[in-house]
Amino acid sequence: MTAALIGREHPASVLRAELARATASHGGLVLVTGEAGIGKTTLVTGLADEARERGALVLAGTCWESGSAPGYWPWVQVVRALRRAAEPHEWAAADSATLSALLGESPEPGDAFRLHDAVTSALITLSHDRPVVVVLDDLHWADPASLRLLDFAARHTWFERLLLIGTYRDVEVEAPGHPLHQLVLPLVAKATTVTLTGLDPAQVAELMGRTAGTDPGAELAADVHRRTGGNPFFVEQTARLWRSGSPVSAVAPGVADALQRRLSLLPAQVADLLSDAAVLGREFSLHLLAAVAGAPVPQVDHLLGQAIATRLVVALGEGRFAFAHDLVRESRYAGLGIEGAARRHAAVADSDLVGPAERARHAYLAGALVEPARTVELLLAATRDASARLAIEESIGHLRRALERAPTVRTRAVVELELGTVLWRVDDKDEAWEHFEGAVTAVRELDDAELLARAGLTLARVDPGGARHELVSGLLLEAHRRLCAGTPAEQLSLDRVTLELTARAAMLARDDEDDHALAFSLWARHDAIWGPGSGAERERLTDELAAIARRTGDRENEYFASSLKWVALLEQGDPRYLEQFRSFQALTENSGLRGAELAAKIDRSIICALHGRFADSDAALQQALDAHLGLSEREFGFMGDQLRWSALLLQGRFAELADLPARMSDAGHSHPGLLRALAAAHAGDAAATRELLAEATAEAPYSREFTPLWLRCQAQAAAVLADRPAAERLLAELAPYSGEWLVSLYGCDLSGPVDLWTGLLAATLGDHDLAVDLFTAAARSADRLRARPWSIEARSHLATAYQNLGDTTRAAELFDTVTAEATSLGMHHIPARVRSARTEPLPLNEFRRTDSVWCLRYSGHETRVPDSKGLRDLHSLLGRPGTDVPAVRLLSPEADFAPTFTGTPVLDDTAKAAYRHRLTELDAAIDHATTLGNDTRAATLDTERAALLTELRTSSGLAGRTRRLGDESERARKAVTARIRDAIRKLADLHPTLADHLHATITTGSSCSYHPPTPTPWRL
Repeated sequence: MTAALIGREHPASVLRAELARATASHGGLVLVTGEAGIGKTTLVTGLADEARERGALVLAGTCWESGSAPGYWPWVQVVRALRRAAEPHEWAAADSATLSALLGESPEPGDAFRLHDAVTSALITLSHDRPVVVVLDDLHWADPASLRLLDFAARHTWFERLLLIGTYRDVEVEAPGHPLHQLVLPLVAKATTVTLTGLDPAQVAELMGRTAGTDPGAELAADVHRRTGGNPFFVEQTARLWRSGSPVSAVAPGVADALQRRLSLLPAQVADLLSDAAVLGREFSLHLLAAVAGAPVPQVDHLLGQAIATRLVVALGEGRFAFAHDLVRESRYAGLGIEGAARRHAAVADSDLVGPAERARHAYLAGALVEPARTVELLLAATRDASARLAIEESIGHLRRALERAPTVRTRAVVELELGTVLWRVDDKDEAWEHFEGAVTAVRELDDAELLARAGLTLARVDPGGARHELVSGLLLEAHRRLCAGTPAEQLSLDRVTLELTARAAMLARDDEDDHALAFSLWARHDAIWGPGSGAERERLTDELAAIARRTGDRENEYFASSLKWVALLEQGDPRYLEQFRSFQALTENSGLRGAELAAKIDRSIICALHGRFADSDAALQQALDAHLGLSEREFGFMGDQLRWSALLLQGRFAELADLPARMSDAGHSHPGLLRALAAAHAGDAAATRELLAEATAEAPYSREFTPLWLRCQAQAAAVLADRPAAERLLAELAPYSGEWLVSLYGCDLSGPVDLWTGLLAATLGDHDLAVDLFTAAARSADRLRARPWSIEARSHLATAYQNLGDTTRAAELFDTVTAEATSLGMHHIPARVRSARTEPLPLNEFRRTDSVWCLRYSGHETRVPDSKGLRDLHSLLGRPGTDVPAVRLLSPEADFAPTFTGTPVLDDTAKAAYRHRLTELDAAIDHATTLGNDTRAATLDTERAALLTELRTSSGLAGRTRRLGDESERARKAVTARIRDAIRKLADLHPTLADHLHATITTGSSCSYHPPTPTPWRL
């Protein structure tokens, strides 16, 4: 029976069981129910065929929809079939007169009981010889008398081999008020009821394939299931239209008639309510529907109950409902007309009960009934919401609609900038530039300086240093001229122009109380200042951005401000970063915003790696990649591989990360050479570092988000290559950021504490005492931040510094400790580095001070001498072999200047003012570092402060006159030359060999230098 049926295995098995029971011993009543087209007749027809195969007599009657049918019409058909099938003696034994009356062949019987008994007796008589199956189809059209006869027969044939089967549309008959409602209830009470429902999507696909002869595919089948509710008749009709070339959205005439008949049975109030609901979409909420209908919630709930009873609507729970078929919704929506639908869409757009995307959609569909400016505002809010859910295509759709409805040239320019930015993010750069150029044209037409600044800042953010650099710089310079007073833009760097412009744009946005413009300006400034030393300002910016986001309901920006705040705190070496990170994780949990939840997984991966939980980091990254599935690869780009590369580098798994830079380059990474050079330097491979550093240098200039990574790369390369000039330059560049961390790519790469890299540079210059201080500070900073891998990195170098100072006991203890810790974390390169350091021969020569005594060893002979300025000068020169050191620097080593001109003021008034401004900044920074307990950072800043004060004092002569550089250089030349010569002269008696070496290799004058004929290593 079920071979030709789809999705009806269970109902068919129930009918088959009832047939088996009737064939063997006794029968009963079975009612097959369901909506029109659901497959009741097909199912029962299949059972009838199987009954005949088993030798049963099948008698059938079908009710007639027309009210003109005679009474007992389905039974008339049954009795006619009975007479044809009965043997003469069986017919004679029956109450033939009464049966003939039923057939219209004799006068009417005197009462209904006699008729019911006659029909029932005849059926019983037939069942003595063989099982009998009576099928009454479409009982929803039956007359009351026919139902009463069915009830009588069911009551009196329970122990006979007689199976009674009826089919009807329960959603119609069982609805209160239907004329047959009270007659059906007694039948249902004594019957086995089989209720047919719609097919599932897979069964719809199978039925469509069987009907159309072509597999529709899962997506199309799901669409048809959604539209038809899985009703087999609707599915077949749709499949036939689809096979003929029509879209599945077309409605077959038979389906339309069935829907119209069904809807016509609804009370007017229910039908009107469904029309209101049709505007809301396939699913809708009770309270929103009540708001649109303008009716009390209890009344709407009651009317929905009637729609549920007719199976036109289903309850989803928690006050949400859905149309059973999209076809029902579409038919109600079509009946509203354009004006009626627009009026209802406008009502939804004014409601706070729907999300941003729905409000924007309804505002757009409401047409002129919603002000264009309001529609654009809602569409932009929906864009931000979609972006937070990583629904990029949806964002683009909202922006295209906003562009279509933009009421002014200014609005159009803003929307085109937004649309161009999103298109740029998904690598659709050609169309993006079309919109950017459209925005610039509109801006110039308006002659709006603030909008000009926004256009320039937007283009600078999306394409820094790109092919249209001239256009971008022109916009920024013009905007700066018009908005910023002070130094002319042409005399400033483009970076400075951008910074001043972001500050001015933010101020104007605050004056105008324009939160959206303010948020844009602050984000532009956040990105423009990225780099070492900007953490404190970025912390303040993220606080304000989060406040703006909460004020405007911009959840996406609230989450990202929260994320970037922990990055800013970590960059400052502030342990509060961990509390902020946890706050961000809690904020995004169950947010429903895919972008925020993806960012939380990425951040968790970064923090786990920072803490040395590399397996957890891998798992979190995999979760992020899994969450990324379905997104545009262009949108996610190389970030997954960048995170993996950073974690692998921290573990020293160089072979595994070797292929990642090339793969990242294919995904849009602009600096694969930087990654290769840094990996080589971290591995300590001097030959590869020298070669790859050239490649990385060729990739310069680096954008701000990559600058910290580039600084780290240069520092490690200088150490590996023993490049003293580079080490000096980088030490001076990085020293002001002592106590901070190098953070790149908005937190996606954490490159450790600055003190680690300055310590490495100090060790390269032979200043191992300073290296010890810096490595110790780096380890303490890493410990405060719970960054175990970086603590191990710092202490491994600290052990080497102790060894270079001759403190082998402390070095050995530290080597053992870091080796054990590194092994437990899986940092493979640390044990190898320790083995190499332990076997590396120590320098045979020493020029090192302890307190006020110098230990000098050369050519196997050692002596100790008291401290003097000349020895300090020699120490400086030995640490910079082959380098000319100005005498003024040796005279005042704490001063941070190296004059190259003579006869000019040492410091002019502008320089003095700058020094005083820097002193004010240093005072604030020292207070901040002291508050954090970062004594090393405070001491470094205090040293700089003392040097500046010394410089200010030495730049003035008698009565405050400005001292001239020529005077200072000459004084330094004489003083330093005398000091050095005196120190060498005194060494001649204590260590003649060393004195001879220094006399031959040291030159003095305006610049002094140490030039040994062959490389001479020193422990300094």
